[in-house]
Amino acid sequence: MIAFLVSGLTFAQEVLLNGGFENWDDANSPTNFTKKENIEKESTEVHSGAFAAKHTGGTKDLGQTVAVTAGNSYTISLWYKTGTTAEGDTTNSRIWAYWKNDDGTIDDNGEELRGPSNSYFTDNTSTWTQYTTTLTAPETATNFYFEVRTYKNAVTYWDDFSVIDNGPSLSIKTNVIPGLTVTANNGTVNTNKGSIVAIYNIVGVQVANQNLAKGVYIITVKENNKVAVKKVLIQ
Repeated sequence: MIAFLVSGLTFAQEVLLNGGFENWDDANSPTNFTKKENIEKESTEVHSGAFAAKHTGGTKDLGQTVAVTAGNSYTISLWYKTGTTAEGDTTNSRIWAYWKNDDGTIDDNGEELRGPSNSYFTDNTSTWTQYTTTLTAPETATNFYFEVRTYKNAVTYWDDFSVIDNGPSLSIKTNVIPGLTVTANNGTVNTNKGSIVAIYNIVGVQVANQNLAKGVYIITVKENNKVAVKKVLIQ
């Protein structure tokens, strides 16, 4: 038997790798980052742990692509500290991130994070500062490209990047596939429309659609450009 629930669940799963910059392939290449221009391993100016990333400008980028689930809520955050005036222009760094699908940037969401507020991070040479925001992945999103930029002669120290998957955003992505039904048989969830792209258990861990035990699950179904999120109880 399968029953639909309306109560809330809490999810929290980090999907960005090496956001604390503790692992490096070499002195200029933080592990897991695919874009790493003018980056140096930094051990003095750090927010936490042993290392941070020192970023020297000239419109230079530091970025990583992470897989996401359409309809899920994501909390994006980072810590930054601008360099002293002796190190260059201190007000020319920003986040430059966007949603992507399998074909590239999503047109309607291509400028999701050009900020903060389409501007630059403030001069904060005396203290580390956090930037954070929470967004919902669009219906066609399969990836999120997390990038920061440093411009001109500026120097920025980056640390503790994070992309937290909070799970399905039920308030805006619930059952938008007309006529969708969900059934369970022998520990497997089935749908009459679309395809199941993700199943989470009660503690927010993504699980395989096989031998599911009795309990509460969150199921995301996708059909073309439509997404439905179902919270279900398998009894």
